[in-house]
Parts: sequence; C-alpha cells; structure tokens
Amino acid sequence: EGLVENAAQQGARLLKGLREIQAEHPVIGDVRGRGLMVGVEFTAPDGRPAAETATRVQAECLRRNLLLLTCGAYGNVIRWIPPLVVAADQIDDALAIFNEAMASVGK
Repeated sequence: EGLVENAAQQGARLLKGLREIQAEHPVIGDVRGRGLMVGVEFTAPDGRPAAETATRVQAECLRRNLLLLTCGAYGNVIRWIPPLVVAADQIDDALAIFNEAMASVGK
C-alpha cells in the first residue's frame, strides 16, 4: 500500500540528490524525470552527447553493486528505475554510490 505516495516521495528525494551531484559535475547536462523514473544526461562542454562518460559511470556504479542502465538515442543517459517500494535509505545509498562513481570517473 502507499506505492504512489512512496514513488512521489522517493522520486523527489532522488531528483534532489541527483541535482546536488549535478551541481558538482558539469558533465551532467540534465537531470529529469517523474516519480521514480529518472534520467541523468551526460554532455560534453560543447553540448554534444557524452556517451563514453555515461558508460564509464555506469560501469563504476556496477562495480560498486549499483545496477543502472544507459539509454537514449546517443547512449548518453543513465536511467534510474528503482522499485516502487524503495526506501529512503536505499535512495541515499544509491546516491552515495553514484557520487563516488562520478568522482572516480572525473579523475
């Protein structure tokens, strides 16, 4: 029960956290989504799609046991689709892993 409400609450938490990470990493061109379906778009400084960066971040997340997929016409978007029953602490853990992966790729 309460799946719709949980999706709205945890989706807002996820978007907020990803936007905070975006502020630290200019390669993230956009964070967008609705509820728990969220996309993080990677772009080069000139605005072109940065598919290689998205792939590297996705691989670093997987290495840390966070399963995310790349998608989009150019393969430069990382898709977040956690289950509707996801808890706040799980969102926070996932955001921490994503932030670590971003820092690792940025080196």
